[in-house]
Amino acid sequence: MPRGFAPATALIILLNFGMFLEELHIGEGIFGLFGISPLDIYLYLTKGTGNILALHRSILISGFMHAGYIHLFGNMIFLSVFGPAVEKRIGMVRYVLFYLVAIVVSFYTHTIFYPTSAVPVVGASGAIAAVMGAYLVFNPKAKILTIIPLLFLIEVIEIPSVVFILIWFTLQGANGYLSIHSHTTVAWFSHIGGFIMGLIAGANLRWFR
Repeated sequence: MPRGFAPATALIILLNFGMFLEELHIGEGIFGLFGISPLDIYLYLTKGTGNILALHRSILISGFMHAGYIHLFGNMIFLSVFGPAVEKRIGMVRYVLFYLVAIVVSFYTHTIFYPTSAVPVVGASGAIAAVMGAYLVFNPKAKILTIIPLLFLIEVIEIPSVVFILIWFTLQGANGYLSIHSHTTVAWFSHIGGFIMGLIAGANLRWFR
């Protein structure tokens, strides 16, 4: 598995933290300025409402925004674990393009299942899910250090990446299925869409290099 400093991943993490500081400075008004909902995307696709450049600018900015400290730190931990190996494998430029496209794909996937939702979608989860999908293709035999709570004890063990990621994906799918007919603040299907995109892109980059 490729190791070493991954500048694009580090920059993406810094941008996410920088955006979060801006959120803290501006307050919830920032979601009104840059937030975008599935309904916004749906109206553009079906009625041409809005501007294509403004729409996708908002999608990309929203992909760097987060709904709180736990949301931010959780995403950045996952990105720091899986991002560097993918970046080293495909190169910095392709990695950045891959990440940005994954943001758009994840937002559109969420829109397919919740087209009338006016709740703004924020977060890097969908793009990070794509990184995880590509990581699984490139490093199926890698090990992931995982914290396992056992009653009053905490164990840190190595789990094969294929097991870790497939358990994660199963949980996303189960939660997505259960949320289809309910209101949810978590964009489960953006995770699923991003992950599938990562698998497809990873397979193409691996087999047709």
